[in-house]
Amino acid sequence: MSDLSLKPLIAAARGLTPSRQPVWFMRQAGRYLPEYRAVRSKVEFVELCRSPELAAEVTLQPLRRYDLDAAIIFSDILVPCTAMGQTLTFDKGEGPVLSHPVRSAADLSRLKRADAVRDLGYVGDAIAKTKAGLRSDQTMIGFAGAPFTVASYMIEGGGSKTFTEVKRLLFKEPAVFAGLLDLIAEVTCDYLAMQVKSGADALMLFDTWAGQLTGADYRSFVLPVTKRVIAYARTLGVPVTYFPGQGIDRMFELAGLEVDVISVDWRTRLASASKILREVGLEVTLQGNLDPQLLVAPEQVVRQRVRDILLEARQLGLKGHIFNVGHGLLPHTPPESLTWVIDELRAFR
Repeated sequence: MSDLSLKPLIAAARGLTPSRQPVWFMRQAGRYLPEYRAVRSKVEFVELCRSPELAAEVTLQPLRRYDLDAAIIFSDILVPCTAMGQTLTFDKGEGPVLSHPVRSAADLSRLKRADAVRDLGYVGDAIAKTKAGLRSDQTMIGFAGAPFTVASYMIEGGGSKTFTEVKRLLFKEPAVFAGLLDLIAEVTCDYLAMQVKSGADALMLFDTWAGQLTGADYRSFVLPVTKRVIAYARTLGVPVTYFPGQGIDRMFELAGLEVDVISVDWRTRLASASKILREVGLEVTLQGNLDPQLLVAPEQVVRQRVRDILLEARQLGLKGHIFNVGHGLLPHTPPESLTWVIDELRAFR
């Protein structure tokens, strides 16, 4: 079935045949672009996220360079944490830092139930400004972090390699852990609704750290609240994409997840992801899954890998396919490599 009247990404997300192969890149606005670095040199990261004019500008920068099918609003998954009472900073070389980590019932009680329009409306304003600069066939994507991934930062106070404090809270005070996920889920639902009202045509939920849990713990503590957020997001009338993090194991646990698109990490073949998802009852569109580090390779290697992914998607007869990297673009990505990718996509028959 096809619908050439739909934006290409929306058609693919709905399981229809798009007018052309849709493509966008996670972290497509950012440090690999010299024009982004020029803006960033004058403003702190959090201030950039909070400025609708600047956020819209850097969101549109890659679409001026490349023939992309979507813009994803420039922001950060931890922005809602600031509306709940934590302070977000980015230490040079250290990544995000959140004040007052949540490690007890008392810490949880100090958090606020944020109002998305009042406290996070600047993201909605950035979406509206960005959408005004898009072609009619380009999709405006809004996003949020999934409750577990956001909670991981809120508990650890930043990034982690061991997730010790997360698991300490989960196992020693499961009620506090559950309460934190519930609060994040409520705020996230309002946040996503505000983004759609502001003009988002599609939504993406990033669960980057979901693979840090065993399958049993993910099913017990995380999947129910994730299902709740995604079910709500789909009532907003736009397709929803879920990124379950790295590797293949988490896909075995996604039974019952009513989502439109699963974003596949580069460590997992599309064929493997498709097989597992069908086994657990999910007939969904797949997104992905070029290795972002592959973009440092010579031109012919990049072009061949793009063709390999497109051929695999065709041979699988996927319900839909959205081309993307399997994780975000990296700061050392050569800008010209994305030109090669898109050139191959447009030439593919």
